[in-house]
Amino acid sequence: MSGEDSRLFHAESSLRLTETLLAMVWCWASAYLAYFFTDCLMSRWLINYTPQATIVRLFTLSCVFSYTTSWIVYLTGASRDPGLLLPAWISIASILTACYQITQRKINIRKETRLSVSIFSYSSFLSMVVLLVQSHSTRVDHTSIPLFALAERAGDLAVRLAVKILGVTREVDGL
Repeated sequence: MSGEDSRLFHAESSLRLTETLLAMVWCWASAYLAYFFTDCLMSRWLINYTPQATIVRLFTLSCVFSYTTSWIVYLTGASRDPGLLLPAWISIASILTACYQITQRKINIRKETRLSVSIFSYSSFLSMVVLLVQSHSTRVDHTSIPLFALAERAGDLAVRLAVKILGVTREVDGL
C-alpha cells in the first residue's frame, strides 16, 4: 500500500469511527427524547385511564417506536450501509422532538420542554464540532491551519511535561 493509499485508508476509517460514535450519540439522544415523550403521555394517561389501560397504551407506543425506527433505518439505507446510521438516528431524534413538542402543548406538564430541546441542541452542536474537526484533520495540509498547529504544539508540550513530571521512561524490548 502506497503512502497516499495509506492516508486515504486512515482518513476513511477515521471518518467511519467518527460517524459511528456520533450515531451512538444521536441514538442516546433519541432514547432520552423517547423517554420524555412516553413520560409526557403516561402522565396524561394515568389521570384519565386505569393502570391496565395505560400499560396497554405504553406497550402499543413501544411497538410503534420499534416499527418506526426499523423503517427509518431501512428508508435511509442504514440497514445496508452502516455509514448511513448517523442520518437515520438524526431523523429519528428529529421526529421524536417534533412529536414531543406537539403533544407537550396539549398538557400542563412543561418541566421537560427546555431539556428536550437542549438534548437535541447539544447533540447537534457536538455533531457539528466533531465533523468539522474530522473534515479538517483529514486534510493533507492540516498542519498549516494555525489552530491545529498550535494545538499540536500544545499537545507535544503537555506530553513532554507529563513525562518529565511523572518520570516516565520509554523502554523498548527487542525492537
